[in-house]
Amino acid sequence: MDPVEKHQGSQQTRPSGVIPRIERQTRHEQFINDFSAVGTVMLPIDHAERLLRQGLTASSYTDKSVITTTTIPDKDLKGLDWKTEQDIVETFGPACHVPTDYWVYGDMDPEDRIQNVELLMDGTEWMAEQLAGTSTELIPLVKGHSPQERAICYDTLNSLGIDHISFYGSQYFGAKNGGINALNEDVRDVVSEYAPSRVLLIGLQSENYMERLPPEVEAVAGQRWIGKSELRDVSIAKARRQYREWKQEVEAGLGSGQATLGSFNALTEVTA
Repeated sequence: MDPVEKHQGSQQTRPSGVIPRIERQTRHEQFINDFSAVGTVMLPIDHAERLLRQGLTASSYTDKSVITTTTIPDKDLKGLDWKTEQDIVETFGPACHVPTDYWVYGDMDPEDRIQNVELLMDGTEWMAEQLAGTSTELIPLVKGHSPQERAICYDTLNSLGIDHISFYGSQYFGAKNGGINALNEDVRDVVSEYAPSRVLLIGLQSENYMERLPPEVEAVAGQRWIGKSELRDVSIAKARRQYREWKQEVEAGLGSGQATLGSFNALTEVTA
């Protein structure tokens, strides 16, 4: 089967460009609301839960499109079960959701790593079923440190007809984790193996690296925007001006990187 045709996917408008990852903070809210340069924001699932307790939903909280995400610190992730996650998403009503994250690190025992990739996909499949009657679109994570581990993700996503994925990049920038070179290599492996139509990269927004990424990376979410806008140190008006300038730099490089050789390989080559 041609890998371009194997996915059906949603026809909804999907996020692109720079996506600020925000928190339930007055300063963040003052910055984003009624600001045309921000069309979509990413909100951690625990902050969405906090907003619900205050009587707010995605549409009443902000005039922006909202992506909720389970890519939160491990200590917080441990206390989040699928049912609680479903209830938050269904009630809060984001446009998109990054579901059921599990930590998958290269220094884990391989069996534990495979188990967490399987749990990630079991949760993704369960969440897709539970949220099928809502307007929220899933942008599932792909994880794994080998083609065989990642193929677990591909099998599930292919069966769900999903070709728009998210990839978590924050962990690459700790000590001895490989940095941009390792991240770029792994993202390109995913593109080559699965041929996703679009990739949402979480945790990297550096204007210096965008042209090194494959063109399938069309959206980057993170908190670099806070420092680049100097949100904590200057007026909201000045922070917005500085954000606009920085955003243009980042988006000028997005989608302009060299295509990945072999990005149209069939999935059977991964799982063979």
